Amino acid sequence: MRPFRFLPKVLRVLLISNAVIFGLAFIGGNILGLHLNLPGLGYGSISEYIAYFGAFWPFAPEQAWRFVTYMFVHVDFWHFLFNMLMLWMFGSEVADMMGTKHFSGMYFFCGIFAAVFSLAMFWLGMTNSPIIGASGALMGIFVAYYKFFPNRMLLMFFFFPMRIKYAMWFMVAVDVFMAHSGDGVAHFAHLGGVVGGFLYMHFYERGFGNLGKAFEKMRGPKFTVHQGGRSESKPREDSDAIEGEVFYVDENKRLDEILKKVNREGINSLNESERQFLLQTSEKLRRRRGGF
Repeated sequence: MRPFRFLPKVLRVLLISNAVIFGLAFIGGNILGLHLNLPGLGYGSISEYIAYFGAFWPFAPEQAWRFVTYMFVHVDFWHFLFNMLMLWMFGSEVADMMGTKHFSGMYFFCGIFAAVFSLAMFWLGMTNSPIIGASGALMGIFVAYYKFFPNRMLLMFFFFPMRIKYAMWFMVAVDVFMAHSGDGVAHFAHLGGVVGGFLYMHFYERGFGNLGKAFEKMRGPKFTVHQGGRSESKPREDSDAIEGEVFYVDENKRLDEILKKVNREGINSLNESERQFLLQTSEKLRRRRGGF
C-alpha cells in the first residue's frame, strides 16, 4: 500500500472524513459511552444518533442529505476498517488514472446511485433496511479498477488469489445470492454501486475524456494564420503538439504544469508530447542521482 502522505489529496480527504465520523461514533459512543437526550428523539448514544441522522432510509427519500451522508457513517470497527482498506488500496491507482475531478465525481455518483438503486428495490418490496457505509461508492471504484487493471491479481478474503476480471463478477454473484439472506449487509447498495460504476465508466470512456476536445471543436477557430494577405482560420488540435509544442525555457515550470494536469485529469489525459517529456525528465533525474 502507498504511504498516506503520497496518496492523492482527494483520497486523503475521504479517508480522514470517514475516520473522523467513525471516531465520533465508535470512540465517543461505544468506548466513552457519551449519550444525548434530544427532545422528540429520546435518550441514545452518540453512535446511535450519528447512525440515525446519517443513514439512508429508503422510506424517507425526501430527506435528500441522506443520499450523501450515509457514505460516511460507520459504527462497526471491522466494517470501517475493511472499507477504508479497500478505498486506500484500489482508490489510489484509480485516482491516478482518472484524476481528482473524475475520481471524486465517480465516487459520489456511485454512492448516490447505490442509494437510488436501493430506493427502487424498496419500492419493489425487496428491501426496507437502512443503509450506512461507503460500500456502494467503493464498488463503483472497484469497477473502475476492473476496467483499468483487469489482469491484476488480488487475494480474495486475504487468502484466495484471483484476477480482478474474475473477482469483480464473483463479488457481484455473492451480492445477488445473498441479497435476501437478512445478514445485515446492504447487498442491493453494493449492486447499485456496481451498476453506477459501469454507467460512469461508459460515459468516461466514450465522452468525459473527450469533453475538452469537443468543446474546442464547438468553439471553432482559436487563432488566425495569414497567408499572402489572406487570413485563414485554423483550429489547434492536440496532435499538433507532438511537433509544434510551445518551447518551454523553464523545464521545471512545464513539469509542474504536467503534474498538476495528471492530478486534475488523470494520466490518460496527457498527449504524446507530455508523456515523452515526463519520460525524458525522469531519465535526467535518474542520471543526476547516479542511477543506471
